[in-house]
This record gives sequence, C-alpha cells and structure tokens, in this order.
Amino acid sequence: MAKTPQGLMTQIEAEALDSSVPLADALRKCIALGGRSGSADLRDWARRELEGYSPNDALPAYRIVAAIIAIDGATMTAVIKQQRIARSSLPDFAQDQIKEEVVLHQGVAELEHLISSSDSGAIKITLPAMGDLVTYMNSEVPYGNSISAMYWVVAVSTVVGVLDRTRTNLVALVAEMRAADPGTDVPSAEAARQAVSVVINGGKRNKVSFTSAQALGPSATANASAPTYDVVDSPRVPRWIHGPWGVLVGLGSIVSGLAGVAAWQGWPPF
Repeated sequence: MAKTPQGLMTQIEAEALDSSVPLADALRKCIALGGRSGSADLRDWARRELEGYSPNDALPAYRIVAAIIAIDGATMTAVIKQQRIARSSLPDFAQDQIKEEVVLHQGVAELEHLISSSDSGAIKITLPAMGDLVTYMNSEVPYGNSISAMYWVVAVSTVVGVLDRTRTNLVALVAEMRAADPGTDVPSAEAARQAVSVVINGGKRNKVSFTSAQALGPSATANASAPTYDVVDSPRVPRWIHGPWGVLVGLGSIVSGLAGVAAWQGWPPF
C-alpha cells in the first residue's frame, strides 16, 4: 500500500522537531503553508527568518540579544585585541545608537554560518556606521593611540539559542493553528494570523463564546444567542425555593405571620 503523503503542517512539525533537519527547509514549507491558508503574517515571518530582516522591519524580541562592545587597536607599547569598552566611553552622540545589545537581522542560514565559522566561542558583528565612529574617536584619542576596529561580541551560545527559539516557534505555530482549526492540515487565514500574533508577537488568544440555539423552528439557529440567567442563587436560600415553589413558601410565611399577630392581640382564630 502506498504511503499517504503528509500534509504541510505535519511535515513542518516533524522537521522542526528533528534537529538534524535544516531549519531553512521547515521555514520554506511554512511560506508555502502561508500561501495555501491565505495568511500574509505567516508567509512574512517565515520569509524574514530565511532572508533576514530589513532595518525597517519590526523584529521579534528574541532577535535582540546581549552583547559587549569591543575594539581592536594599539598604544605606544601594546597591540589591543577585542578589548571591551564601556558604552559610557563612546561619544555622547553615539551612545543612543551603540548599546550593549545587538539586533540580529541575519537570516537563519547566515546565522548558522557565523556559528560554524567561529573558533573562539564568540561572534563579531559590526555596522558600517562603526567605521565612521572609529575615525571620529581616533581624532580624539591621545597621540600614539589608535583604534582600528569596533564591533559587538556575541557568544556563540546566544546565537544558537536564537535559532533554537525559531525552531521552537515553528512547533508552537503548528500547535496554535491545530488548536484553532482542528481536523485540518491547512488552517484558515484567521487561525494562522492569530498563531503568529500569539507565538511571535506575544499577543493574547481570542476568547471563544459558544451560543446555544433554542428549539423554536427553522429560524432558531439564526436568532440564537448566549443564554442569560436573571436569577442569582444565594448561598442562604436553597435552590428549590426559586420559581413557583418560592411563591407558595412566601404565602405560607405571610399566613403564619398573621396568625401570630392575631394570637398576640387575642383575636379569634381564623
């Protein structure tokens, strides 16, 4: 018997759970799933993870990681390599732009290459603007000192963690889409949009209100609404007292009260 081909969601889940499968393969299938479901949110997230984020894109929080600022240079007596400097050592105008954190815009394949090519347990990341900053700082340092490069240093383990988070997000996206649209391997556009909102953007799940139709004929389903309850049970009143039995009990209480007043006044009994 021929094996039934798995649907896209099942394939994505299986590949995301298998660390031996390249992450890029599962992300490409995620783009295809976004096309079939009609979800631009799902397509865009997977494509940016593959190709990288542009400076104008809003980055997920997990792609902003801690880093140290370091320089290479020389003094009159020594050569400096990967010397950490405090952010406060930068010119005032640069401190808002150069922080002790770095935004990882790179696609997953480039991040994987940075990890595999590192032989020191650290990854150096720089920006073109840092070259201009180095030129300015060299004009301010004492004679005999110079800076040749400035960059961020990020631990390899940190970048590995970012890629692992992306893989986990793929599994979580599938789980959210299945929960929203059970029984299908191609979710609706709304289910995919909500999954991206919850998993990637940290949004909240939508609350689902169930309605019950009254057996009032063919139009009952169209006019159905959520049931409402006007009577609130009191912990001091037994539940059976509410409704018609409550009227009888109330009348009995009134009669008993009148009988008591009559006896106290010496009136003849009823």
